[in-house]
Amino acid sequence: MAIKKKAHEKLDDTNIKRVMEALSSKTPITKKEACEMLNISYNTTRLSKIIESFKDDQRYRKTRMSQNRGKPVSNNEMKEMIEMYLDGQTVTNIARSMFRSPAFIKGNLDRVGVPTRVAEGQKFIVPDECVKYKFEVGEWVWFNYNHPDTKGGHAGKIVKDLTATSKRAQREECGAYEIQYWVPVEWKEGMWVPWWPGIKRFKGRTTALSYDLASIQHLIEDYGLNEETL
Repeated sequence: MAIKKKAHEKLDDTNIKRVMEALSSKTPITKKEACEMLNISYNTTRLSKIIESFKDDQRYRKTRMSQNRGKPVSNNEMKEMIEMYLDGQTVTNIARSMFRSPAFIKGNLDRVGVPTRVAEGQKFIVPDECVKYKFEVGEWVWFNYNHPDTKGGHAGKIVKDLTATSKRAQREECGAYEIQYWVPVEWKEGMWVPWWPGIKRFKGRTTALSYDLASIQHLIEDYGLNEETL
């Protein structure tokens, strides 16, 4: 049974496991101290429910992981993991939600040419499957732009070919494009947006040269990705 979590509570798996180990150590902590570690109100009944729910989840995950071990990826799984990764989910989170190992997820993403997000300061290398020298208006691409909303990599759609008017593109003999992308709004309790309650994402625009872009159109077409999630 899922435990309802308040924003300030520290109920991530790592912390719950740490609390369980502290409760069962040679010099165990008190239940009050356990509640403090989880940042919850002192309530022994709720503490027990949190621990039991964690144990149940671990048992269920172990069973599902065992069932999936050695089973090849299905088209539906491939579509799901691609959409989740392009939407900004980490490999670890995807693996957890799909009851697969992180190595399994990463291997399959690399196999079909899903661009890898990079840490700040690292150079983005376009996968061979995604290399193009000329892009079309309406084509989906992956780009890495130094902006808080797109750092590490983001999916977007080319909306304008700027090659003919870009002096840098002409000087470097490459293409230049205007890209439109979408950023999800992460709703939080108390957030006030008077202009459109219920909006889920907003548009952004940037420009890029062709050698900094990776085409992901093949992923859209081969796996029928939902463009509304990108």
